[in-house]
Amino acid sequence: MLQHLACFCILILTAAPAIAQTATSCQVTGFIKGLANKPVVFRYERNGQQQRDTVRAAGGRFSYTARPSDDGTLALQIVPSRFAKFWYEPGKVSIAGSLDQPGELTVRGTPENEVLTRYNQQIGWKFNRRIQAHPDSFQVLQHLAQRPTLAFIQARPKARTSAYLLTEQTKYDDQPEAEYTRLAGRLSPAVQASAQGRALSQRLVVLRNQPIVGRRAPAFSIPDTAGVQVTLSRFQGQYVLLDFWGHWCGPCIRSMPHLKQLQTQYARQVAVVGIGMEHANDKRLWLQAIRKHQATWTQLSEFMTDGGVIAQYNITAFPTYLLLDQQGVVIARANELGPIETKLKTLILQP
Repeated sequence: MLQHLACFCILILTAAPAIAQTATSCQVTGFIKGLANKPVVFRYERNGQQQRDTVRAAGGRFSYTARPSDDGTLALQIVPSRFAKFWYEPGKVSIAGSLDQPGELTVRGTPENEVLTRYNQQIGWKFNRRIQAHPDSFQVLQHLAQRPTLAFIQARPKARTSAYLLTEQTKYDDQPEAEYTRLAGRLSPAVQASAQGRALSQRLVVLRNQPIVGRRAPAFSIPDTAGVQVTLSRFQGQYVLLDFWGHWCGPCIRSMPHLKQLQTQYARQVAVVGIGMEHANDKRLWLQAIRKHQATWTQLSEFMTDGGVIAQYNITAFPTYLLLDQQGVVIARANELGPIETKLKTLILQP
């Protein structure tokens, strides 16, 4: 069993269609038990800019005329750091739930929102509850959820929800890429052409080219703490341990002492390189974490959460460690340092 749980982005599973070309609006009404007169925030992206609309509930009830977004989704927020996404679809959409369970809001009234809610009720919420109760069993529970999720997808080839769910599966499960490609090929042409279908296609390209064991790690050039560009080729001829982490990631921080021990022990043979997954405005917090935890090895960050090296390397959990040989080929990949340390010992790297 893992000594600690990697930070995973656990999402409320949902989906998003392309913006419907119709004059009919998307009217949202909701009742959330315990919400009282608190604000309800709707977040979405439009023309590449993050937007935020706020309405005030009255006795737990609220109404809102949804605005089209770039990807066709909006995210409802009733408590900090918890979002429930739903489809922008013409018609009447109803949202119901409880403030005590902000991650389990039912969204009904339009076709894809019905598919979304059916998945969450049958599969998604059940496994999320078990994961929250048994976080050390995350990977086991993810594998248990895989089979019913893939069956749900296969049974609904005309639902854009299926394309979204399949994209999420590619991030957290280890099904062979060929199996994902097969399922993607069974989706209807309309779904494959949708925003979600295109996102799935891009994910499959990442899977085909990701640096797994036996492949050469892609080159990169990323600024360090002083803003100086650092390339992977700079470490040619050394073993390189890439540490993908974030100042916000508890397991990453808890691993720092162990990583520091390895860095000290193998300083002459191994170059440790931290790559931070940080938001554009997080540099100060990133630097503070580096100083506080004395992470004195090379530290880099692109300060972006989409694209870049994080996406190219298919990093979906934090921490993630990649050990490269002197030629830049991946020889170990893990979410904890135990397997990395074992691999170093088998290479007979003497301090």
